[in-house]
Amino acid sequence: MRAGELLERAQTMQEDYARDLAALVAIDSGSDDPDGVNRVADWIEARLRSLGFAVSRSSAGAPQYGDVLVGRRQGNGSGTVVLFGHMDTVFERGDAARRPFSVDADGLAHGPGVCDDKAGVVAGLHAAAHLIAAGDERYGELVLVFTPDEEIGSPVGGPALQSVARGADVALCLECARENGDLVLARKGAVDLVLEVEGVAAHSGIEPERGVHAGLEAAHLTVFLQALADPAARLTVNVGMLRAGERTNVVPDRAVLHVEARAAEAAVLNGVIDRIRARCADPAVPGARITVREIDHCPPMEAGPDALRLGDLALEVAGELGFAPALARTGGVSDANRVAALGVPTLDGLGPVGGGDHSPVEWLDLASVPQRVALLATLIEEAPALLRGEG
Repeated sequence: MRAGELLERAQTMQEDYARDLAALVAIDSGSDDPDGVNRVADWIEARLRSLGFAVSRSSAGAPQYGDVLVGRRQGNGSGTVVLFGHMDTVFERGDAARRPFSVDADGLAHGPGVCDDKAGVVAGLHAAAHLIAAGDERYGELVLVFTPDEEIGSPVGGPALQSVARGADVALCLECARENGDLVLARKGAVDLVLEVEGVAAHSGIEPERGVHAGLEAAHLTVFLQALADPAARLTVNVGMLRAGERTNVVPDRAVLHVEARAAEAAVLNGVIDRIRARCADPAVPGARITVREIDHCPPMEAGPDALRLGDLALEVAGELGFAPALARTGGVSDANRVAALGVPTLDGLGPVGGGDHSPVEWLDLASVPQRVALLATLIEEAPALLRGEG
């Protein structure tokens, strides 16, 4: 099916899309509200089953996060396409009632999670529905994955998503497009570290020489860490939290630094971690000891040759549909990082256009929906053959 025909289908179903989006926005589903997340999962599961998907659902042994939902449908072609989005939001229980779904005079929809990521979730379901209704399923298998915890680093959803996506031919992330309409080709990776400095306490006025000043070591570390940033290598390093000591008359025997590093390339990110560990093995203050804990490590979403081909295809299809996005490289992370790290060609930002994420003014441009859903459906159809060398 050509992109133009899919656009006509999406335009015809625009009111249904808005109705479905309103239904999901009406459900509070903060990351710390597993019951709410699972109510979203119930709604999605019912829709997947109505479309003929085989559905599996699991808490992955961590019910405090809500369930991971996976829908699978066999097509009549070849190649595996994975679509993925997240069901959780950053908002509190009760926000859906305080700020219910609404559409303003400019055609912008509002409400908690309307853009991040409920519009993307609905877009994935509608794109699949259009292809199924047309009897045009040129993939071997279409897999839709919905996770419960992306907003808090995907402790459960990330590994589950990687398990499903491993070996896929194409992965399409349902996060919404940038505010300017751009798709996302690459993202920085991020690592969160906790550095703990152990010193020796002593009376600061009588015998400070008996102490080992953990705060002083932390200060040296902060200067070292901040100097690691390298704009040319697209590397940032930030000491976001620093704490030392409890009293002014005591040489502090403990300090803690919370550090984040981000880089566009895995080699750069891994290299800076090695440099940090080497520095911590050689304290500047005699007698100090430093331990390093890696709290989270999300690899970069790097654009390899196949991802570039996928991006070029998306731009070509968008042109056929009458709009012209660019392919953005951004410092933020998403679950697309984790899928791309498997070597699966991945493109992000395939939901409709929105913005104001994580704020009370979050918005979604309903006028962008038909084109973006048609783009997503066309990529599901055409990308596997292109990347498998069959097109």
